[in-house]
Amino acid sequence: MSDLEKMQALFHGAVIGQETDFLSCIEKGGKISPERRLGIYQHAYRARLRDILQEDYPVLHTMLGDEAFHTLCQRYIDLYPSGHPSLRLFGRYVEKLVGEEPPYCDNPVVQEMAHFEWKFHDVFDAPDAPYVTLSDVAALSPMVWTTLRFRFHPSFYMQAYKWNVAGVWSSVQEQYEEPTLPEKIPEPAYVIQWRYDLRSYFRTLPREEAAALKVVSEYRAFPEVCEALAEFYGDDAPAKAADFLKGWVVEGLISRLDHAKLPL
Repeated sequence: MSDLEKMQALFHGAVIGQETDFLSCIEKGGKISPERRLGIYQHAYRARLRDILQEDYPVLHTMLGDEAFHTLCQRYIDLYPSGHPSLRLFGRYVEKLVGEEPPYCDNPVVQEMAHFEWKFHDVFDAPDAPYVTLSDVAALSPMVWTTLRFRFHPSFYMQAYKWNVAGVWSSVQEQYEEPTLPEKIPEPAYVIQWRYDLRSYFRTLPREEAAALKVVSEYRAFPEVCEALAEFYGDDAPAKAADFLKGWVVEGLISRLDHAKLPL
């Protein structure tokens, strides 16, 4: 390691708060002491990382308030200092922190909001894949529907939440005149998130659609989707399953159609 590389390593360690003897490398003299010169870089480093966390978790910031969110950021930076030239993934452990450390670990809505907000990053960064179109579905032979299965787009994500995080998030982001306050909901609500044409989307599912999508996520055939919907729609279940499928295709949720080959 060259002398320059050694000095760079000492400088990096000093900036992120490690104990180093970098101060001995700074020439004394001038209007600003070595300690203050180093402090400028240390402050800029932490301020930039706080800005990144605020950009990644805007609604979590609003829920906690400036002071509590600042405290969370300071703790996070201490535990998970930036270790990569790109800041894209810097905030990926916030959910872990709020799930493990008080007072956050005693506040489930904070944990759910951290999870929900970070999933937008996972969704946006998911691999590319083709989208099934309505023409693709229309071209299917009636014979294949008994074995028809669906593959979701890689960006698709579905999660059940015990708190109204999706409503709170929309309320803050859309700046509603009457904000939606966090509250525990009577039964878990399923929310889907996905990317379509370089934009991220989400929506809360009705119970019936959630039941159908869970069957699809298990790579089970279309008749089983109809069976899951029969509890809600009776004999109209196949028609409703077809309606749901049309909506999923239009939204860009489906990436592939699989079925058994027809006999020659």
